[in-house]
Amino acid sequence: MPLTFPHVQAWDAAKQVVAFPADNEKVKTRCAISWEALQDDYGCGQSDPQTYFQQNRAAIEATAAELIRRKRYEADGSIMIRSGD
Repeated sequence: MPLTFPHVQAWDAAKQVVAFPADNEKVKTRCAISWEALQDDYGCGQSDPQTYFQQNRAAIEATAAELIRRKRYEADGSIMIRSGD
């Protein structure tokens, strides 16, 4: 079964990330992209980070897929996209 990304995302103000899920072989992985990465890598201004996430969804999902492929998980089993990823 291929890796899929449901079209769901949420801004987490406390963590300053846009969180989104990935599904791979019935395993769900929590993914997130930092506000800093949205600004540095995707040109996000000071406006709504979810808008920039949606505008760059394909590239962000491709980055998350690569990090999953490389097994670059956080200690809690999630994937975090940071500036420069």
